[in-house]
Amino acid sequence: MKPIPLTLQTTYQDLLQAHLDRAPADMAGSPHLRKSDRKAFWYATVRAPGGAHQQYFIGPDDEKTRARIEQWKTAQTDARNFRTNASEKAAALRAARLPALDMTTGKALRAFAMAGAFRLGGVLVGTHAFRLYDLELGARLADGATAITADLDLASFEKLSLAVDDHAEPALPVVLKSLGMSPIGSLNPKKPTRWRMPDSDFTIDFLAPSFDDREGPQKLEALGVWAQGLHFLNFLIRDPIPAVALYREGVLVQIPRPERFAVHKLIVAARRRGPGRSKAQKDLQQARALMTALAEMRPYELSAAYEEARQHGDAWRNAIDMSLERDPDLKKLVEDIA
Repeated sequence: MKPIPLTLQTTYQDLLQAHLDRAPADMAGSPHLRKSDRKAFWYATVRAPGGAHQQYFIGPDDEKTRARIEQWKTAQTDARNFRTNASEKAAALRAARLPALDMTTGKALRAFAMAGAFRLGGVLVGTHAFRLYDLELGARLADGATAITADLDLASFEKLSLAVDDHAEPALPVVLKSLGMSPIGSLNPKKPTRWRMPDSDFTIDFLAPSFDDREGPQKLEALGVWAQGLHFLNFLIRDPIPAVALYREGVLVQIPRPERFAVHKLIVAARRRGPGRSKAQKDLQQARALMTALAEMRPYELSAAYEEARQHGDAWRNAIDMSLERDPDLKKLVEDIA
């Protein structure tokens, strides 16, 4: 684990803040609070083409959303100044060889962000999320093997997707087709959860937490896509954090909290079956890299996430223990912070 120079950490935090302070394009009207199923969400009213009014989802009623609304009330970020400022900072980070997106992945993530996928609850997971923890934690965490992937994974809660009362524009299947991608490998062709770029290994998987025995497809209404249901995923994507992926002027996304990502990797590694078992070692390498950094920088957060996962029941504890038995050094590290 090699620290990233403080000047570069500051540049990244400035880039992230610039994205967070930027008002959504074409936002108009005054933000207002709406309650739904005992939860509260912020919306703004925008005038759609033809003069009709549309409710535009901003975010949940929490401190971060309220802070952003205050920013929008005081000033609108000039688009040209924003792009110039953000592009310079992103270029400086790329020049320092910090993790950046390849063109194919960058185009896809940028298109998703522009359609509103992350604003509407989408969370980037998998190795592309792991690569962003270098910038979040201020340290180079990974060797080459742990940060290579041809897959892009996007997850969201089905219930949140229903509750926000807004939708991606255009819907993500339209975005995917505009990128030249098509659905593949679904047991139900009418409910595709995986998409591929022709003549390429590049694939995109949509995921959602499953709370029943059958990990079947679930519709993410706000995004307009079907997602593969997975157990344990709810732990990973709860309370995500913002991050900027390095492509062009940067792409504002959401990623899991690093401590949740690390603990979830212990569970995933133990659940690998069949051909997927070859990925278990990569899962453990990512968990080890993150936990080593977190034990030094954020031991309380790591310990809290670890204990929370173990309290979910025997299936969770057994999976965690199975992975720790395979990696004695990681087991000792966890015992020291637990």
